[in-house]
Amino acid sequence: METYRMLHTRSAYVILIVLTGCVLFTNIMSRDEYRADTRKAAEASVDMVQVSPSSPDESGEETPNLGMTVTLPTTPGEQVTVFDLFAANIQGRFIALFIAIFTILFSGADMSSGYVKNTAGQVRSRAALVAAKAVAVMVYTVFTILFFVAIEAISDALLFGALAWGDPGEFLPYLGAQTALHCTFMVVLCALTVIIRSSVLSMVLGVLLCQNLAILLYGGAETLLRRMGAGDVDIISHTITGKIAMLPLAPSASDVTGALLTAALFLVLSAGLGALVFQKRDV
Repeated sequence: METYRMLHTRSAYVILIVLTGCVLFTNIMSRDEYRADTRKAAEASVDMVQVSPSSPDESGEETPNLGMTVTLPTTPGEQVTVFDLFAANIQGRFIALFIAIFTILFSGADMSSGYVKNTAGQVRSRAALVAAKAVAVMVYTVFTILFFVAIEAISDALLFGALAWGDPGEFLPYLGAQTALHCTFMVVLCALTVIIRSSVLSMVLGVLLCQNLAILLYGGAETLLRRMGAGDVDIISHTITGKIAMLPLAPSASDVTGALLTAALFLVLSAGLGALVFQKRDV
């Protein structure tokens, strides 16, 4: 039923159309920036030192990047691959933002319309409805990421002159780990929407997580823990959005395993908590 509802939800297709336009726009901007960097690299002298705008300042502290940044990891002069385009957009949580919007709209639609009252009494366990939402959201996430890969392949061929996929030994593990992380992130947002019963608040929280503004919250928590004697604590590297942004482009077996374990932990906790709350709630 949830899959049928997903396939007949208008926002699912509107978001895919908007996603296509935005990805093509970012790829065109990335192409222009890549060409400019290549031109500068060719004209630069050997002793010229170029400082990246995102590099740490003289004090050694790096300014937190608030918002989404799409930057090609390709060295100027090299062929841009589908892997490069995919990683540039996926690490900036650009794709996660679009899927998150649909996830929250879809997860709260039956509750806001009151239709959940018709379905809650027709199942043996209302927790199954939350599980069904989670499965439908994961199906949509996997489809969107595969659709996104197809867009990047077309962009690579049209904008950069050749279709090059990149090293499959690096691309496939990276693609699999990012898909798992994105599926879990959407299940977390789905459970959050069910628990707080507010699509608006869930949307705000989802956008803030994708926009890197959670860094401020994590930084405050880390500072508090250090003052309590916990030592150096790195919270963001153990979160789903942190893993999405920090997963290496050439992930080792331990990197992939760590990402999958983090995804599994958050998946079980969020889905379990959402099911428990919905099971005991008066709808």
